[in-house]
Amino acid sequence: MRGQAVVWALAWAIGLLPRILCIEDSKHQAALLQQPEGHSPDFIRYQHAEFPSHSIRIKEQSDDLCNAGSKQYTGWLDANGKHLFFWYFDSLNDPLTDPLTLWVTGGPGVSSLVGLLVEIGPCLIDDGGEGTHRNPFSWTRNSSMIFVDQPAGTGLSYTDPGTDLPTDSKIAAEDMYIFLQIFLTQVFPERREVPFHIAGESYGGHYVPNMAVEILKQNKIHQERPEVPLKSIMIGNGCVSPMHTTYGFYETLCTTKPGVETPVFNATRCKVMADALPRCMYVYESCYRYPDKAICKATEEPCGIIFDLFESESHAGGRDPFDITRVCEVEHLCYSSTLNVQEYINSKSVWSALDVPDAIHNFSIESPGIVAAFESSNDLYANTMNLIQSTLEHKVDVLIYNGNLDLACNTAGNLRWTNALRWNGQAEFESRDLRPWFSVVEGELTPVGQYKEVSASARGGDADAQRFAFVTVDKAGHMVSTLPTNFNLKCIHCPLLTDGVCRSLSVSRPLH
Repeated sequence: MRGQAVVWALAWAIGLLPRILCIEDSKHQAALLQQPEGHSPDFIRYQHAEFPSHSIRIKEQSDDLCNAGSKQYTGWLDANGKHLFFWYFDSLNDPLTDPLTLWVTGGPGVSSLVGLLVEIGPCLIDDGGEGTHRNPFSWTRNSSMIFVDQPAGTGLSYTDPGTDLPTDSKIAAEDMYIFLQIFLTQVFPERREVPFHIAGESYGGHYVPNMAVEILKQNKIHQERPEVPLKSIMIGNGCVSPMHTTYGFYETLCTTKPGVETPVFNATRCKVMADALPRCMYVYESCYRYPDKAICKATEEPCGIIFDLFESESHAGGRDPFDITRVCEVEHLCYSSTLNVQEYINSKSVWSALDVPDAIHNFSIESPGIVAAFESSNDLYANTMNLIQSTLEHKVDVLIYNGNLDLACNTAGNLRWTNALRWNGQAEFESRDLRPWFSVVEGELTPVGQYKEVSASARGGDADAQRFAFVTVDKAGHMVSTLPTNFNLKCIHCPLLTDGVCRSLSVSRPLH
């Protein structure tokens, strides 16, 4: 199919940059503890009275598995024939007061163990995939972290025979809300009131806003339940608006829009792309107005020449679609580190430590089954701008960040939709120019990207205004956190947006 490659490119992900949980009652106080049938006695099962068909089985792990330096637990949410794998880490600082952050990698269908073991987790995969080493720039320095393989069918998550795979991000978000309710009220009730953040990348631009809206909806409907205290969402190199990302292909390949030093395409190719854009955008606008799968699928014809040129450069041409300055190291998602993660998780010792059920025969970074399931709905063509708008209206901060060398989920396209987002601060946000922000590189305070940010009340007059920020990172691609070590990644935990200068690690904290 003509647009198949761009579906993969827009959907897959791997990223970074945030700024920025008891009152017990009889209904939520007691966790039901039992030994789960058919699994290791090391697991403890937690259930919730309001969700009798859902439970969490969890076990503690050691640093032999992941050199984290803090307590860590793995397990599964069992949910009506679906089973979602998660890996939780305490903050290295103060788990009882530090924020809790949920991380999801994109895809759809790419394991969040990429985020854990290649990007922001407390341990990173060794070359060769034989072990892990401590990550000095892990987000666990200032936040407890949950990495979840979702939707079911992704990574170490699985479904029972006869249970269908989820077909869209909304269905996946419903399972995640129940997971969080059990996790925060039964498994770790002492985390129930610390600030909660959701972060993700690439297709996380679909996952994260859907989760946020589901949490906010359930908080409002079920006020008798403990609230999931959502404070912010963070989307890195996100696939939020396919229309704007497609336009961004042209800007990234044919101009020097943010962070691109030299155009990739020659004038002839650029003219072909430019000539195709008006009709492509017209059909995309129809898809956005009438989000029917047949209408949205019709974008493949007028946008086909743009997709074909993208494919010829990033696939047949061998250029890394996630960093336009590189060529792919391997065919498998371009990065040898992803193969190392697969090899490590599939090793006998790790398989045994995780107590992987017999239902899973092999761990794979990506799930073609999830891509096919999401293709059966309109999810791949949908834009989530309206969900981000709704999130802002509920006084939840939003951070959008982008490595400038990413083509698949490019800076130019994401800047376009952030400027077009309809919310109370739109006029001010769109009118602002991007300003430089700084970090220490090899001992020198150096501009490392650009940003703009607006604080505004969604309805006007409210004292509690929410923040909407867009941040770029120079010399970074899809995986911002895999920059060379001379880049001072402590900026991800600094309140950098107040004055454009990243402060020292000693006073750093997550972005809100």
